[in-house]
Amino acid sequence: MRVPDIRIGETYQVKVPRRLPSTLRRFPGSEAEHAARMRLDQHCGHRFALTVTDIHPDTATVDGYETVTTSRATLPLTAEQTALLDLPTGPSYEIDGIVTDTDGNDVTLTAAVTYTGLPAAWLRPRAEPVPIAPGRARYCRVRVRRWATGMTAEDVARAADEAQEHERDIAGEALDSYRAEECLRTAEVEHQEWQRISSLMKQMGMETYDPEKDPEARETDS
Repeated sequence: MRVPDIRIGETYQVKVPRRLPSTLRRFPGSEAEHAARMRLDQHCGHRFALTVTDIHPDTATVDGYETVTTSRATLPLTAEQTALLDLPTGPSYEIDGIVTDTDGNDVTLTAAVTYTGLPAAWLRPRAEPVPIAPGRARYCRVRVRRWATGMTAEDVARAADEAQEHERDIAGEALDSYRAEECLRTAEVEHQEWQRISSLMKQMGMETYDPEKDPEARETDS
């Protein structure tokens, strides 16, 4: 996005390239910077939601935070707690670990990962759908044809139903996850291809699927 189009306080999706630029591969200083760098490495080639907190027009970059969930927490001990635990005086202490309830179940906490200096060009409107690359879509269709080869019409119809259920399952996750939305695009293409093959076999009276008798498969592979 262009810097003038970005607003502080608004949430955008960030499209992270597969390889970070050198300006973001510098050695992190603080613990917070290290956590942000590790998280950004995990996002390479994917997208995540960022709420913008500052804009730097001179460098065309933005600062912001990503809301995440965790069960881990760090709590500093007070002087009274330090004395109660009979710890040596002098240094400060903290407790770091997983928060659970009395039944031993992990408790989900909301936390934020803070980023600085992210290129404004990485930002996209939050409502913009995650696309599937044409090459990836073609690969998914070819893969389904390979799976379907030799299958009966009944087996293909069953696979189409299972692909539809898989698509529906991922669709729920995609409401809160850009990575799941990427998977949803793949599931949609595979479901559509299973449905197409199933319809084709009924129309042509195929007992088993043969891609050599599939006009669309021959046209695509030629």
